[in-house]
Amino acid sequence: MKKQKVISTFKMVGFSLTELMIAMVLGLLVLGGALGIFMSNQTTSRVNNSLSEVQNTARIAFQLMSKDIRSAGFSGCGNPVRVVNILNSAQPWATWNDGIRGLAAPVAAINGITPTLGTEAIRVMYASGVSSSINSHDTANAEFTLTAPSDLNPLDIAIVCDDTLTTLFQVSAVNAAANTLEYKTGAAPLNCTQNLGFLMPFNCATTPVRSFPSNAMVMRFESVAWFVAPSRDDSSVNSLYRAAVVGAQQINEEVLFGVSNIQFSYMDATTRQFRTANAVLNWGDIISVSVTLTIDDKVLKQLDLLESAKNINFIITLRNRVG
Repeated sequence: MKKQKVISTFKMVGFSLTELMIAMVLGLLVLGGALGIFMSNQTTSRVNNSLSEVQNTARIAFQLMSKDIRSAGFSGCGNPVRVVNILNSAQPWATWNDGIRGLAAPVAAINGITPTLGTEAIRVMYASGVSSSINSHDTANAEFTLTAPSDLNPLDIAIVCDDTLTTLFQVSAVNAAANTLEYKTGAAPLNCTQNLGFLMPFNCATTPVRSFPSNAMVMRFESVAWFVAPSRDDSSVNSLYRAAVVGAQQINEEVLFGVSNIQFSYMDATTRQFRTANAVLNWGDIISVSVTLTIDDKVLKQLDLLESAKNINFIITLRNRVG
């Protein structure tokens, strides 16, 4: 039997060069679209992460600043209107000024650091810490006997108050065992007198003797300034600073790196309108402060953001002046 040859009618068929090129172009288009979406998502994620970091760090600064400004002007013991300052220091941190003072640009040097040109600053003062009740007051020996040990130390600045008067003074000695606190001029160099009475206008040489009663209180005196200046780590970038009185001197703290500007406006109780520091007529009438922080572009890693997105604004009410 003869074998028959079977001839296939099918040919081996492949892709032509044109078809391959078309397929490659279509593949590149799909890949390019996918890469574009991926890069867009990466950019969005980077922006969101950077903004989140800035907001988190700014939140810390906001909490610290809010605590200081909310307490501004609090002089203890029902916040008496009359305040006496027997400190002979000419430093701005030692001048009461109703417990709050806005500093318009250009701001003079604060504790050796000159704020960045065009930025503003604020200084607030208040009584803080654990209050100590007075058991007796020996005016002849410039000594308070307290009902419990005080957390104050020698050379600290303190406030003593009752319902009618607040007096600022420097502590000269503390005896925890006897619960006594002294303010003698020899050991407390900032005290110009040992007399704590009210006198207007104030004259250290003729200040009257004032005995504080057993219901009077002694508290720590806080004086804090907030401002923007070049960072200690990178002078090309500004930072937010807090200058606080520790003992009898100011200490500068760099709170938030990358703040290029800070601006303030102040609301008074009479008009209920915000105004600049130069337009404030009575600092004792201020009840609220508006703060605007501007974040530096370098911290935002050159992200192309709207100017409004770089600003962080918050309003703080002075709690002791609002009923």
